[in-house]
Amino acid sequence: MSLTTQQVEKLLMGKYRFQHLSFSMMLVRLKMLYMKDPSPSALQDCSDEICKFLTKFESKMNADVAVLAQL
Repeated sequence: MSLTTQQVEKLLMGKYRFQHLSFSMMLVRLKMLYMKDPSPSALQDCSDEICKFLTKFESKMNADVAVLAQL
């Protein structure tokens, strides 16, 4: 699954709840990094990491993928 940078920015700036603990923990870490450096390159790095994670674990995250699809 891939997300656009606009979706990733919405994800990093919003308050969403996810069932997959590892995904939630990664988002908290990326939110802190993005808040320190809200540059386009930092957003792209966050986007790349989120997309890689989703590609790897998408089959185990059915409920969370449904939330992400609504972004």
